[in-house]
Amino acid sequence: MADATAQENEGRKAWRNLLVPLVGSAAFFSSSLAGVIRTYSKYGLPNKAFTLSDYFLLSLPFLIVPLTLHETLIQTKEAELDAVE
Repeated sequence: MADATAQENEGRKAWRNLLVPLVGSAAFFSSSLAGVIRTYSKYGLPNKAFTLSDYFLLSLPFLIVPLTLHETLIQTKEAELDAVE
């Protein structure tokens, strides 16, 4: 019983440690999205506003997020397999 309670407390602490980064990321994302909406409403679509390097920078999040999810899923599966053995 004590081991289960200790494990629950560790899990609770681990999840709570994610709160600050999650809230900060959500605030940053919503601020960025609001900026995009304001800029679009004032100037319209970004016709010829970006260079090739700008497009490269804009594509990075679309590369990083799937790669991070992929690596996380692989590590989770490996941890599950190790736990079974």
